[in-house]
Amino acid sequence: MSDQRYAVTIVHGDSVKQYSEQFQTQASYAAPWKAVLQKAHKQATVSCQCPGTGCRLLAVRHMSDNDSFHLSRYPRTGAEHALDCVYYSPDPDKSGLGSYSKGVVEETSEGDLKIKLTLSLRKKEPADTGQAPEATGSSSGSGKATKPAMTLLGLLHLLWNEAGLNTWSPGMAGKRGLGLVHSRLQDAADRMLASRMRIGDALVIAAGSKGFQSEANERKVKSAIKNNRRLLVIAPLAGHTEDREKTAARYLTITGFNGVPRMFLDDEIWSTVARRFKRELSAWRQGRRVIAIVQTDQPTEPGKAQALNVALMVVSDEWIPVESSYEAVIEARLREESRRFVKPLRFDSSEDQVFPDFWLMDASAGTEYPMEVYGRSDPKYLARKEVKATYYRTHYGTGWWAWDASSDPQGDAIPEFPSVRT
Repeated sequence: MSDQRYAVTIVHGDSVKQYSEQFQTQASYAAPWKAVLQKAHKQATVSCQCPGTGCRLLAVRHMSDNDSFHLSRYPRTGAEHALDCVYYSPDPDKSGLGSYSKGVVEETSEGDLKIKLTLSLRKKEPADTGQAPEATGSSSGSGKATKPAMTLLGLLHLLWNEAGLNTWSPGMAGKRGLGLVHSRLQDAADRMLASRMRIGDALVIAAGSKGFQSEANERKVKSAIKNNRRLLVIAPLAGHTEDREKTAARYLTITGFNGVPRMFLDDEIWSTVARRFKRELSAWRQGRRVIAIVQTDQPTEPGKAQALNVALMVVSDEWIPVESSYEAVIEARLREESRRFVKPLRFDSSEDQVFPDFWLMDASAGTEYPMEVYGRSDPKYLARKEVKATYYRTHYGTGWWAWDASSDPQGDAIPEFPSVRT
């Protein structure tokens, strides 16, 4: 979640060698570092030397499109790394990722993620209904309802989480453009499998200009046409205008459309979107950035595809997901004050599951610091607020932060953030 990279150890047979951060990152070592990774690919054991816990194993990934090699953490092992390590991510139970039944998200022996989805990328199989499946019981010892499969929205959250786009550290300022977002999402999707298909092979992502990324989009569209497959598309909605609102029931207008087919909708699909994503559409009308993930049918030609299911997510100017305008205020202030934080995503979890709006990563040694934004004052919400406050008091004592935005809508009395640990 940060730019901090530590030395790594590579064990190959009887050979044990350590490679410094400089050897991994400096341009002068690019060729020998590629040779090291190429030799280690599927042959060696690689581990991060950050001051975390556990094995901290890393996988060597090969990108065949440009014949490059790089390291990534094994899925769902991010909590083993130190909080400031580039490979760190919170434990699944500290977000909605912990709400799924066993087997919905599994790690393979190659370090990939095997996912059970409600949607299908094969045209001969039923499309997604768009709704989260019913819970099948409770997680062992947790009391949380569990979901037997992941929806389209859950998949968007998983991709965002695995790409590290829900995390922030000061070194990221000014570096997050559409090209980087595309690259990170593609890398995450290339590590995911669903029904014996690699998600990355079906994922078409917004591309800001003609070039490598748009050409990759075009190849995937042609492959879908040839092989009778559906597509997944991720792109920001184009800025709101009255004309775009009027045409939204017929087709989605997106930014970064290079290599992306025009996605046509029908009244039923748009009515479902309007009902399920009222908050996100309101944010779109207010000029905020909204990400769409679309499951399309097999494209009829390179420039046309019928949408089968759509899910939306609001993100900040730096692509951090936010669920309300009040959260957006805190997200922006955290960045302004050069803090490190994670936005835990809800996936398909119920509203009853408790996890904070943000995890502050630089406040207390070795652990995440919960931050909560309360935005309403109706009786149902106040009852929920007390449940959450009780949970935080029980598990964190006084070590948590909260802002009651319902009584301070202008943000004049936002409490100071916890001090940065030294």
